[in-house]
Amino acid sequence: MIAEVVVDIKNKAVNKVFDYTVPEELAHLIQPGVRVLVPFGPRTIMGFVISLKEQTELQNLRPIKELIDVVPVLNDELRELGMSLSEETGSTMIQCFEAMIPNAMRAKYKKKLLCLSDTLSPNLASLFQNSRVIDYEQIPANLLKEVKQAIEHKQVELIYEVKDQLGKKMIKYIALVDPKLDLSSFNRAAKQKQVLEYLIAQPNPVLKSQLMDELQVTHAIMKTLVDKSVIKEIEVEAYRDPYADVVHQQSKALKLNQEQQVAVTTVAHACEENACDIFLLHGITGSGKTEVYLQMIENVLVKGQQAIMLVPEIALTPQIAGRFKSRFQNKVAVLHSALSMGEKYDEWRKILKQEVQIVVGARSAIFAPFKDIGIIIIDEEHEATYKQEEAPRYHAIEVAKQRAITHRCPVVLGSATPSLESFARAQKGVYRLLTLSKRAVSTAKLPTVKLIDMRQHSTVSDQMILSDVLQEAIAKRLERQEQVVLLLNRRGYSNFMQCRECGEVVNCPNCDVSLTYHKPNQKLKCHYCGFESFILRRCPSCQSEELRFFGLGTQKVEEYLQDQFRGARIMRMDVDTTSKKGSHQELIAAFERKEADILIGTQMVGKGLDFPDVTLVGVLAADLMLHLSDFKAAERTFQLLTQVAGRAGRHELEGEVFIQTYSPEHYVMKCVVEQNYHAFYVEEMKMRRRFGYPPYYYLASVMMSSEDYNDLIMACDKVNQYLRNQLGHSCIIVGPTMPYVGRINQRFRMYFMIKYKQEPRLRAILSQLLMYFQEGSVSLSLDFFPNQFN
Repeated sequence: MIAEVVVDIKNKAVNKVFDYTVPEELAHLIQPGVRVLVPFGPRTIMGFVISLKEQTELQNLRPIKELIDVVPVLNDELRELGMSLSEETGSTMIQCFEAMIPNAMRAKYKKKLLCLSDTLSPNLASLFQNSRVIDYEQIPANLLKEVKQAIEHKQVELIYEVKDQLGKKMIKYIALVDPKLDLSSFNRAAKQKQVLEYLIAQPNPVLKSQLMDELQVTHAIMKTLVDKSVIKEIEVEAYRDPYADVVHQQSKALKLNQEQQVAVTTVAHACEENACDIFLLHGITGSGKTEVYLQMIENVLVKGQQAIMLVPEIALTPQIAGRFKSRFQNKVAVLHSALSMGEKYDEWRKILKQEVQIVVGARSAIFAPFKDIGIIIIDEEHEATYKQEEAPRYHAIEVAKQRAITHRCPVVLGSATPSLESFARAQKGVYRLLTLSKRAVSTAKLPTVKLIDMRQHSTVSDQMILSDVLQEAIAKRLERQEQVVLLLNRRGYSNFMQCRECGEVVNCPNCDVSLTYHKPNQKLKCHYCGFESFILRRCPSCQSEELRFFGLGTQKVEEYLQDQFRGARIMRMDVDTTSKKGSHQELIAAFERKEADILIGTQMVGKGLDFPDVTLVGVLAADLMLHLSDFKAAERTFQLLTQVAGRAGRHELEGEVFIQTYSPEHYVMKCVVEQNYHAFYVEEMKMRRRFGYPPYYYLASVMMSSEDYNDLIMACDKVNQYLRNQLGHSCIIVGPTMPYVGRINQRFRMYFMIKYKQEPRLRAILSQLLMYFQEGSVSLSLDFFPNQFN
């Protein structure tokens, strides 16, 4: 039998299947979708078995070395999806397959040196000492040449050990070897006898840790009894449960209003008809979209089918996960980045074993290995986080559409501020539009939104942080013991450090960006490559000591609020305060318990939070994203401001929103005040049509980078000629252009943007280009769903 295997090498040159013979002892175990270890050149590497066949035209095939999985980790659908995704995204098949499994299952390679001879040189003999195998990393640099010679003379062998990065969690139980044990021989060993009496009284094996705690027994006593073959240890696999300490009271379906009921019924009919329709659920903030999702899923579960619910990573709060756990209890698996590697692995295995019917998760949960999907729901469908920015550069919505066709099920895209592409498709009838125009709580109204023109309003201090209007509004809420949410979409303390003598800005040595000042640890940090530096005392250009901090970040606002509102409890939520495991969850829970009066944060405070006592939302520096050189700048600003405004007044108390801006006349700001998505859509579509952007054109990008600027420019000239010669006149080629950040991590960057309506040869042409640039100092990457060009 011959196995076709995709090997774990992320290079276009080997992006194909390789034939291996299946050893007789593995013939009944090898199946498509399992992982195996195979020889590849001098190495042993991991691979996925794609298919099995009886014959091949190739000669001298090498055998599979080892089987990793007993049960396939990729079913037929996911293998086909991975191969088509490889073609559509310009990625390798192995990159696509690895995106479908947890990080814990990705192979970890370790080089080791195996001793084959007893006549090694003294230097090498001292390395091995009493061992036959040593880690390659232990070899001193001055002995590498000697090691190479020893390999050539077959005195030592370089071997590759392949392992998963994580194993299963095992729990130890204790049981008697012989339940009819005579205890008379243990009369002089009181503790040992106590253990045995305890076990005799138990009908089933006992948890080892529980037994040792109850009887106050040491590990030495337990080992003695095992060595005497009186008791035995039994290892039982156990899942790591991230919600083990959280009690979820069973909740029941809420009564729906007319619009909600229409949405649920319409999608239920599509499910009954096995129609792979795509629905756009356009519901204002607070319109009860989550309850609609829950009831849509409930209808699917009744049929015995499964459901995938995607939520943006930034909005995957304990509130959302908690609502699903409360409604569906142990039928739910949750996948997101806040979980440990082991927790993600165990949640994924529940899905693989079909022990759950629902998965709630971020982008990668779209690859959940379900076999009978009845519905796929993507909440906040406009969010950029559904696009994977590293290879394979897939978009979760596009993958959802492919899976929906396979399973003959509907896809529901939900948002208060849909992407222009989605709403345009709904207007044309490509998507089916469902609308929720009212808030779910009948007494709740949309908040009043007011613009504060920072060109005219006075501020409380010269720092231009809070206008006097917003300052007074916060003070009123504090008096009434209500809560406030403030948004500033920029973390850190100050944006940059500049010399007042010569004007020099302190930049990152690796990237073309300024370093951001973080006050708590007195560091300057690069938010692109992670470079850190202590604060400079002298200007690196003119040696002046007149260095000053400029700009505004969430840390500075937090400090300012503590000074202005003494006694107020202030909480900050940004990447710096939520980096530790569980910290995001703890912050939200604390704010929900009213342990803080003011929550200041970046865009993560604007997504998926529902607090009944939040009556004021303030937006500081609302223009931050509006004037970026990005065709989606206006759309993203409107979406973020509308979403964060929706955090106010979601229940009985009325809400108010203040937006501080220097561009009050901009159509985005006016539409946010009116909370009028349709007006924004009309205005923005005019701009998109005028300049030739989606949804009027599709986009693809070719990003190029190199440590050598001259090499990059020469390569750009060649790519420019190739694209213009190969692509039809219907394509508009923009570039080569330097992105907003021209250098990241010591690599200069240039890109081409390709606008097209119909170009069937595009993927083939760009894939050929990718093959050409596999070697050399210039790297090239393709993106068929580009979200940004910075």
